[in-house]
Amino acid sequence: MARRRIAPFRIGQIIGTVLLNAYVLSYIQGKVLYTGFLKRIPEPVLNCYGGPLSLFACPLGSAQQIIGQQGIDWLHRIPWLALGVFIVVGAFVGRAACAWVCPFGLWQDLLYKVKTFMRPVRPVREARRSAQHRQAWVSFGVIGAIAALAAVLLVLFLKIVWWKVLLFGWVPFMALALLVPLRGKQELPSRLWVGSWLVGVGIGLLTMAKFDVGYGIVAGVVAMVLLGLLGRGRALYVAVPVIFLLGILGRPLRLGPVSGAELALLFVLAAVLLIVVLDVVVKLTVPSTFLKFAFLLLVAGVAAYKTAEPWFCKLCPQGTLEAGIPLVLWDPLHALRQLAGWLYYVKIALLLLVVVAAIAIKRPFCRLVCPIGAIYSLFNKGSMLHMKLDKYVCTGCERCRQVCPMDIDPQQGPNQLECIRCFECVWDCPMSGLKIRV
Repeated sequence: MARRRIAPFRIGQIIGTVLLNAYVLSYIQGKVLYTGFLKRIPEPVLNCYGGPLSLFACPLGSAQQIIGQQGIDWLHRIPWLALGVFIVVGAFVGRAACAWVCPFGLWQDLLYKVKTFMRPVRPVREARRSAQHRQAWVSFGVIGAIAALAAVLLVLFLKIVWWKVLLFGWVPFMALALLVPLRGKQELPSRLWVGSWLVGVGIGLLTMAKFDVGYGIVAGVVAMVLLGLLGRGRALYVAVPVIFLLGILGRPLRLGPVSGAELALLFVLAAVLLIVVLDVVVKLTVPSTFLKFAFLLLVAGVAAYKTAEPWFCKLCPQGTLEAGIPLVLWDPLHALRQLAGWLYYVKIALLLLVVVAAIAIKRPFCRLVCPIGAIYSLFNKGSMLHMKLDKYVCTGCERCRQVCPMDIDPQQGPNQLECIRCFECVWDCPMSGLKIRV
């Protein structure tokens, strides 16, 4: 059997990850993070500014910091340098940086390689079926062992009561991870239900009004994804009790003569009407990958502008992986562990959700959430580096989709918004029907 080649873009990912996170002196010198002249330069991908190994500035984090500046005119609140990086990179290569450089893309690609049980589309031998089952449960065991190690570190370093880590951390995560060997690899939901998504935004706004801005943004982020992807009846089952509880708890609100439980029921009625009219009757949907534009505009844009805080950075799983966890475990200032509050644990929970999702689904974060991917995707149709499909040569074998890390079908157009220019479809096409063009 021929030896399987290493994908060229995978080599680029590894080199990019190492170069962007090469400041090993931080651990040797005891510095929290590098603050030299390179930190003034935005990198073209999502890579946390606050990571102790990070050499460059995250363009999204820099943009949010500038957008959130208070007391200056609007012209100086435009992140010109980060915007220039996005325009130059996007105009030349589209979303290629997402494939060839981005460290978080590498982590997701590697997680998707974790073996799970894959239900065959045609009959297979019992021996092969047993081998698939065995690989799936071995994967689950390895995930459980790593999660147990993380739980032990939380107990030892953060001094969290062990039963709380077990009850609220390890057990829920393992219950969610159990779905992976049971259900196998999955496809990303293709549609985003607009009515349910709007109810998710409303839940975030209601939580802000009743409790706190931070709680509201976290609740809105979770609700937008969950309700938008569920849609219709399933979204109603989740939204109705949540909205009613939010309506009667927290700070009192009044709408004219209506308050308390009456106002809560009014909120519930509005949500039901919104979902029924838009999702059930009109059936208004958009591609689920449009969700990342909502994160770009609402979380990285409006929330950063209004609160003067980089809210996407506060929740970013890449930041948790590169900065949040390493800094708290290392704690060179002997004070960071005491600063870990509710938001820190929310960040870890979101990272764990992405980990589980990435094992079952190809690049879920890149396709649903990443604002940088949203920006670059706008350039895909007209970037200098692009691909061309020869429809007269293509036989429809779907090999291109099988090897695509974003699970797109190049036969429907090789320069779609989700294409990250890894060119695996070009190099794996048995008929050479796809070509790289400049």
